[in-house]
Amino acid sequence: MATLVFILCLPFFAQVFHYLNELPPPYFLSKAWPILVLPFTFYALLRLDLPGQSLFLVLLAYVLGFTPLISVMQLGNWFSDAMITTVKAWPYTYYFALSGVLALLALPAQKVRKVFLGFGQGTFILFVLLWVLVPGSWYGSSPDEGKMLQYDVERGNRIYMATIFGMIYIFYLGRSFIETRKVIYLAGLIAAFLILLFIYKQRAAIGAVFLVTMFGMVTSLPARARRFAIGAGAVVGAGLLIAVMAKLGLFTGAGWANLGEKLGGSLSVRQNSSALAVSFLGTDVERWLFGVGATTRFGSVTLKDIFGYDQFFIADLGLLGTVFEYGLVGTFLILSVYVWAFLTINRNGRVDGDRFQIVLGDYVLYLLVTSPIYPLVFLPGELGVVLAVAIYVHRGVGRQHEPEGRKATRAGRVSLPWSRRKPA
Repeated sequence: MATLVFILCLPFFAQVFHYLNELPPPYFLSKAWPILVLPFTFYALLRLDLPGQSLFLVLLAYVLGFTPLISVMQLGNWFSDAMITTVKAWPYTYYFALSGVLALLALPAQKVRKVFLGFGQGTFILFVLLWVLVPGSWYGSSPDEGKMLQYDVERGNRIYMATIFGMIYIFYLGRSFIETRKVIYLAGLIAAFLILLFIYKQRAAIGAVFLVTMFGMVTSLPARARRFAIGAGAVVGAGLLIAVMAKLGLFTGAGWANLGEKLGGSLSVRQNSSALAVSFLGTDVERWLFGVGATTRFGSVTLKDIFGYDQFFIADLGLLGTVFEYGLVGTFLILSVYVWAFLTINRNGRVDGDRFQIVLGDYVLYLLVTSPIYPLVFLPGELGVVLAVAIYVHRGVGRQHEPEGRKATRAGRVSLPWSRRKPA
């Protein structure tokens, strides 16, 4: 029963349905999820001894309390509208909420790992099934028609959905192949990348997952082989970069002038939005330091009203969008949480010799690599899920090596190894 509960709730913590408005029931449940799991958030804050708790609380105070006030002053929002804009940042609380759920379910670390990787396999199976079974007439060119089945001139039909589990599974396959030399892992890795290339087609995301996979594979090599791989990779990478630049004609002035057209319409939209954002921040030091907040589509003031441009979306601006909304101070806080999470997960995984924990850290690195294009506040629940699971598995692995007497004492606590209460 505990495993089933974990399977049912994990996709909502990972925000799998958060932007799929063509699936109303899970879509609205995903939006309400931070409130529904709030009791588990408070439980974790009061009863569990979680690392990084103070850092997360400072971040939450900034993005949920300070930034709305800034948007009232800078954008002219009503206070109620300003508070509504914080909805997207609430999933940062999933670190606490999922930690609380895991502590109460008390699943074995191995079971948690199995469920997580099972979702990864399922992601690619679902991609293939949808690609084969869904008729072409279901694909739409407008986001209003749905975000899962999309069509555009540059890429044709493609399927967009949350890939957190799939990306982590790719990182797991890459490291597993290097460490075990089993061909089955390499075959799975190649198949996964082919599915991303021909069905998913998110170019920046695929490029980033390739880089992080290579990072994971290289760092899994023995020291001598690792040095050779880094040198060879640098040479090959430089050659590929030169080849791509030549293909795009960037060694001539005309190539740079037409770069936007060659990379597709999405780049020109981002360029226009970036120019508007920088212009709005201007030379105002306070705006650059603390940001200007955001608006909602349904509020008394919208970004379309402010800029007179209906294609301005903060989510298109990546790291600049984070600076626009939260300022350099807020961006530093957000980046600090991600960097701390990566270092913590990676260190714990290497101490335990646990490949699964290390690939969870790889996913945090992937989020950092993509942050210039996809803002870190786009799906903050992903960080919460990865960190909560990594800490839970780490402590579960640690308990496997404890003396039997100490295990028995801990097992009597309500929250297993995490309770603040001392045993009687």
